Amino acid sequence: MSVNPQATKILSHWAATVPAQWAPSTLRIAEHSLEDTIAAMVAGAGDRVAASVRRGLGSGAGSVPVIGSTQGLCAPLSALANGTAAHARELDEMFFVAGSHFGCAVIPAILAQAWEIDASLDQVLDAIVVGSEVMARIGLAMNRAHFEKGWHGTQTIGVLAAAVACARLRGLDSDQTAHALSLAVSMAAGPKVQFGTDAKPTHAGLAAQGGVLAASLAAAGVTGSTVALEGPHGFGALYAGHTTADWSAATSVQSEALAIESHGFAFKLYPNCASTHRCLDALQSLVAEHGFAADEVARIETLVGRVNMVNLRHAEPRDAREAMFSMQYAVATLLRYGTVELADFTPQAVHDAETRRYMPIVEMRLDPKAESGTETATNLLPHTTVVTLKDGRRLERALQHAKGSLANPFSALERQAKFDQCTAGIAPAERLAQVRQILAAPQGIPVRRLLELLQFEAHVDDGERFRRTAGCRP
Repeated sequence: MSVNPQATKILSHWAATVPAQWAPSTLRIAEHSLEDTIAAMVAGAGDRVAASVRRGLGSGAGSVPVIGSTQGLCAPLSALANGTAAHARELDEMFFVAGSHFGCAVIPAILAQAWEIDASLDQVLDAIVVGSEVMARIGLAMNRAHFEKGWHGTQTIGVLAAAVACARLRGLDSDQTAHALSLAVSMAAGPKVQFGTDAKPTHAGLAAQGGVLAASLAAAGVTGSTVALEGPHGFGALYAGHTTADWSAATSVQSEALAIESHGFAFKLYPNCASTHRCLDALQSLVAEHGFAADEVARIETLVGRVNMVNLRHAEPRDAREAMFSMQYAVATLLRYGTVELADFTPQAVHDAETRRYMPIVEMRLDPKAESGTETATNLLPHTTVVTLKDGRRLERALQHAKGSLANPFSALERQAKFDQCTAGIAPAERLAQVRQILAAPQGIPVRRLLELLQFEAHVDDGERFRRTAGCRP
């Protein structure tokens, strides 16, 4: 039985009525999220999965821009194409309090809807803030059990947040917003069995598409259950996992700090599953501190949580998509190069004999402290990396927060470097300069101006368009 029987109505009423009067610090976070998602979309637009989705959608009868193409689509299909591209390279942020990726699932929906109504980027930022808060509240209610069970929250919860964000952008009232949220519950899917396949990035696209559709249908008068989240056969009852959904998280939406302020987005430094990132950061810091070379290492042990064990299912990746969900490949790559970059996820890189040589010394285990139910959305357990050198030394480091998180944020240079890695040499240089200017000062800018600059024919390959920016470590 849920703790609060009014979750659907409470969240919808808040989303529809909260004043668009956000603190400057809140808007800066929303701006970073928009910038990060745009960069991820540009990076992923040239992926074969993104190109295949565009091809599969056909003409789509519409003018809403698709990044990486000069052809437009209708709003729901544009959101599907752009959401897939945003998630294709695994460099889009994590929203740990919601157990999901936010930007790739929600921002493409917002942008497609904003194009249709000729909204400004100020309205887009407002929708980002509202959508992220709803995603956080639902993620808190579901807690880790939802993700441990094998649901990919980027789609299951992402479509709910996208629907509410689009409802906010369209100016729907509380009842209409509740129906948009309810309709989105009927679109929630996304099993983690798809991790390491083309279907995984399409989860983000499907969430974005569903968000646009749910808000559009609600605006046209289509209705759904007003207890879709908390009802006897609602989202919480069916998707919660081994624990009961706690909808008290919804009741506190009006009294607690915004989740993006208190928990923050975790912007990704490495283009692979975030479940590897704390171990990669720890290994990188151990190398910097102790100065050992790759061939001096006898063994590397990584201790992670239950969700991470579910996510990192490919110990012997057969292709670049599987390599994105492999602790062994990620650690071997960082051990060899000192970092992990977009250029490390090509067919040639994944099968490189030198990198593969280090994979057998990498072991991933469940941390004994990570018993089911002990790790929560607001209290992530540290991940531990243990390096045993051939001379017998044992080096250990535990990290709770990866680089790019609220507790360990990017510097301005690191943020710029990530944007460059995603976009340089891919989007036309003269347009990219204008995109940078708009994202640096988006206030008052029509969304159509931004999206028109991002229409170009992307070169499609298996990742060879990316170039390594760091050489091998000595």
